[in-house]
Amino acid sequence: MRKELKILLTLACVICSFSACVTNKQTDLLQDIKLKYPQVTFKPEEYRIIPGDQLSVTVYAWDEATSRIFAGYTPQLTYQGRNEATGVSTSDQIRHLENTDYVTPITVYSDGTITFPYIGKVYVQGLTLLQAKKLISQKLGDFAEGTTADVTLSNRYFSILGEAGANRITMPNTSMNIFQALTLAGNIGPYGDRSKVTIIRQNATGTTTKTFDLRSKDIIDTEFYYIQPNDVIYIPQTSNKFLGSTTSFAGIFGLATSLIGVVIVIIRIF
Repeated sequence: MRKELKILLTLACVICSFSACVTNKQTDLLQDIKLKYPQVTFKPEEYRIIPGDQLSVTVYAWDEATSRIFAGYTPQLTYQGRNEATGVSTSDQIRHLENTDYVTPITVYSDGTITFPYIGKVYVQGLTLLQAKKLISQKLGDFAEGTTADVTLSNRYFSILGEAGANRITMPNTSMNIFQALTLAGNIGPYGDRSKVTIIRQNATGTTTKTFDLRSKDIIDTEFYYIQPNDVIYIPQTSNKFLGSTTSFAGIFGLATSLIGVVIVIIRIF
């Protein structure tokens, strides 16, 4: 009976110890893992405005009088003076020297509208940024001929929770893929469960969630591949972390040494 108990205890120690190890199968991306849901080719959708968004509206007017009216929404020019090498004045500015950082974002109300000076309420919910730009430019043109607008999204960020940290990260574009997002967020911890990654997304009708296996290369160009502003990416913790942690050679060597010590103690006791 003692011999059988000794064997059982030894096996239990071995199983518990090595169950804490993280393998490449658990962490590597772009693996040949077949998805358990339909794979449909998907192109990234243009972002559509929802209530709560912050829109940056920059106004461009032909005449000085209209520019003064919309002074809080027109770009400020950064003057460079005269180029000493060529003698050419650089005071005539071009668009890439414009400063619009001071323009105050406009909130999209719960009814899907914004309020803009002199043109009143404009319904923008469900529109892409290009469509909103055309609509606001049309209304500004009706107010003062030749006046147009540029519309960008100020709240262009996504959030990440779980084993990849807890951060809100600014997006360079309104559409990017999950790998680009995780590159900005930083590395996923060794105990992040890449097989159950969830994206939580807000839209005009409410909130949707998408859970998928990040390790599978089959997610490329599917609905799970692209993220949008305001998305929340959640990476849960694997059960391995409850039992311990070892991901390096030194860790595995230490684990093996400890295991041998435990086995020797058991043999001596029984």
